[in-house]
Amino acid sequence: MPELPEVETIRCGLEQVLPGRVFAAVEIGYGGSIKDPAAADVMTRLPGKRVTGTGRRGKYLQIFLDDDSVLVIHLRMTGQLVFNEGAAVTDKHTHVVFSFTDGSTLAFSDIRKFGTIWWVPISRLDHIKGLATLGPEPLSGDFHFSYLNREVEKRTVTIKALLLNQQFLAGLGNIYADEILHRAQILPQRKARSLSRQERQHLFSAIRDVLAEAIECRGTSMSDYRDSAGALGEFQNRLQVYGRRDQDCPRCQKKISRSKVAGRGTHYCTSCQH
Repeated sequence: MPELPEVETIRCGLEQVLPGRVFAAVEIGYGGSIKDPAAADVMTRLPGKRVTGTGRRGKYLQIFLDDDSVLVIHLRMTGQLVFNEGAAVTDKHTHVVFSFTDGSTLAFSDIRKFGTIWWVPISRLDHIKGLATLGPEPLSGDFHFSYLNREVEKRTVTIKALLLNQQFLAGLGNIYADEILHRAQILPQRKARSLSRQERQHLFSAIRDVLAEAIECRGTSMSDYRDSAGALGEFQNRLQVYGRRDQDCPRCQKKISRSKVAGRGTHYCTSCQH
């Protein structure tokens, strides 16, 4: 699933090309991709609206329009959103194509059909389930050590489960939770509140550092993820533990382990994570 770095990379790409463009038509091949309003309403009412900017909240991408409405897109497991200066390159997995008056296109593809699109007034953003309850953005000023320290202190779940909890922190998923915990040298099975103050400080720094590095590398392309131009990310070349079961840990050269933690396949080093 595209996580915060991937969605932010897509947002940055779209911010460079979408503002000022006017929708001309919307083709919807799979109505299930449109959550709200009805697909027919999107096709008839969106043309004529102009893009004013883009945003992101957690894993939710936002495209703002000139009538104080916003398109909200969640890519889920396999969603892709690719801009083209000309006609869209489509296949059987392309479910929505937005065309603009200058001939450019924005295509939404999704192999597993879990991705979701909403078109709502900005005033109704908090009506989208999951969006209104998101925790702070990890790279914003709203996320600070005192917040992490306070929340970790009262949680009895594993630290891996807490990192995956979108109400605790917005945008993290399985890949970056594993990488962050390895960077902080913390075992994912540890109970959150068992972390010492120093470990919490290491965790806070690792969260911000790993995400910033992943954004700089334009995300991680393990399988389906592509940026807004259809290009691969590069952070997969820097992964320390995720997807590296039985390979050598880059830090201590011991073999990387994999087990289920918080219901997710989890990679870690039993030697240098404690």
